[in-house]
Amino acid sequence: MEIQINYKEANTQGQLKASTVFPNSAWNRIQELVLSFQPDAEITKSVIVADWTTVLSIVSELASLKKSYGFKTVYNENAKLHLTRFRNEFNAVRAALGNQKITVTVEEIPIMLKQRNFTRRTLTEAQHRDLSVMVSLSNGANFSVPGAGKTTVAFATHILTRESDTYLLVVAPKNAFMAWDEVIEDCMDQSIINEWKFVRLVGGKDTIKQTLETPSLRMIISYDQFIRVSELMARFFATHKVHVILDESHRMKGGDRSKRGNLLLRISHLPVRKDILSGTPLPRSILDIAPQMDFLWPGQSIGKSTIKSSKPHEVLKNFYVRTTKKELGLPPVIRRFYKIEMSPAQLALYGIVRSEFVAKCERIKSSGTIDIRSAKKSVMRLLQISSNPIMVVRSLTEEKFESFQYDDLKIQGIFSAIIEEWDSPKIMKACELTRELVSTGEKCVIWSSFKENVERIATLLKDLGATYIHGDVETGDENDPNTREGRIKLFHQKDGYNVLVANPAACSEGISLHKVCHHAIYVDRSFNAAHYLQSVDRIHRYGLGKEIKTSIHILESIAPTTMGSIDFSVRRRLIDKLHIMSEALKDFDLRQLALDEEEAELPIDSDISLEDIGDIIGELTGIAPFPEEDEEI
Repeated sequence: MEIQINYKEANTQGQLKASTVFPNSAWNRIQELVLSFQPDAEITKSVIVADWTTVLSIVSELASLKKSYGFKTVYNENAKLHLTRFRNEFNAVRAALGNQKITVTVEEIPIMLKQRNFTRRTLTEAQHRDLSVMVSLSNGANFSVPGAGKTTVAFATHILTRESDTYLLVVAPKNAFMAWDEVIEDCMDQSIINEWKFVRLVGGKDTIKQTLETPSLRMIISYDQFIRVSELMARFFATHKVHVILDESHRMKGGDRSKRGNLLLRISHLPVRKDILSGTPLPRSILDIAPQMDFLWPGQSIGKSTIKSSKPHEVLKNFYVRTTKKELGLPPVIRRFYKIEMSPAQLALYGIVRSEFVAKCERIKSSGTIDIRSAKKSVMRLLQISSNPIMVVRSLTEEKFESFQYDDLKIQGIFSAIIEEWDSPKIMKACELTRELVSTGEKCVIWSSFKENVERIATLLKDLGATYIHGDVETGDENDPNTREGRIKLFHQKDGYNVLVANPAACSEGISLHKVCHHAIYVDRSFNAAHYLQSVDRIHRYGLGKEIKTSIHILESIAPTTMGSIDFSVRRRLIDKLHIMSEALKDFDLRQLALDEEEAELPIDSDISLEDIGDIIGELTGIAPFPEEDEEI
């Protein structure tokens, strides 16, 4: 009476096969366990096929069932190998929970790094501290604020933990690739820089397959590319020693509910070591942290324990490091809020869309069902109108302003007025404020979530040398002014280029602007806390002199109290999210950071949660109060 547990390498799945005399009561219990973790597992009379991470998740309870029912478990060789690694990680988790003793001291780190050709950068005191903790863990998380040197610490962790045949694969947003190239230049001895450079896994499945046949010891790939070649990567992980680092790991926050998160969780048992990096690991709620911890420690239930705990920090505290802004000695940010009245036509269109949204929500309430995509689409439209209503008019008329056939003369009149105005009061205020600042010798970065705004503002400020970056601006040579890197270089080096207009999705990660720019203007805001925090940190990061004042200018559209303002709802929701992140990470500097920036040009359901929609309904129907002044964090 036994169960055969097999690991199927081809698709990283596990198979549980019961003997012919296996008791039905025990088999039924095992099925229930598997289905509780993976409802779509394949189950027949005597065989269960599930993701290997599901098998790992039931191992401890399977051991209890063995004692109760008296059956044996046998394994194929691959299953033995992966279960042994799981047992070692289990012991590491237990050790961490018991305040595991650090095996590399802060004093030893510089000596060991120098022996391994890490000679060109001297780590800060905080980086030494974080590195000593990361090295002591089998897998680690670095949640330090942007500018604290997460990339450097992660690379140093690899240097100190790798064996000679260990590969490094970094999964990162494309706009962070340059930072990983720079860490080689800045850290490694000049004599070996060329052989240590990262190879970029780009060009599609066939090209990447060919690259992996003769792999470099250090490679980097984007999240989107990883999804497209996940089977290739899983096979590579299964046949090589690979240390995987997820940079901006909050991008897998969707877990099983997103393709990206699901694929990463499915292969999480394969790398010999894993590290995750994010300055904003909980951009929406405490739920965001669970997939990231489950990636690091599959089957150990750390993510689930964190979510269920009334004190999540107590669960997490031994598994991550974080350097705060206070530890970096940064001067505080100065925040200024600007209340912007909508134009009459803008307000009229806002009122119509607002009424439609409220009516839709009333129907949802009465029917008990919700079309989440439709609701989020309405929210995005309200955000667009609040920012610059011409975007909605262009979309609804398909840009056929002169020939579009209207059924409603009232709508025609509103649209005609918006077309005649073209630029919203917010756009005009952003340009006016920028001109004032540039006239005093300052440079400015202007943030908007919407591509149309980014390009329009850059056009209006062309005489100030404005350049722009959004998702359609490709990465490339820094000497090419048409590339992302080229435009950043111009903003840094040329006196005539005084304005950079950008959206957070394209420009909130992997760049530093603090040496030349100390003013950021936010034309619009939305529900993605990570993008706002990171965009602020482009100009407020380590290296600022104590005399430098960093100013954040936030534009908010106002509406009559009876209508409610989408911008006020955004602010309130971001306050809630920042409180949650602050409490989970015990970083109260987060209370000094404000609001957030919408993730640009992503699907409409990217970051708007049911809680966000609930708050919007409250704002638009007059139930939710406007944030108090002392909550303008």
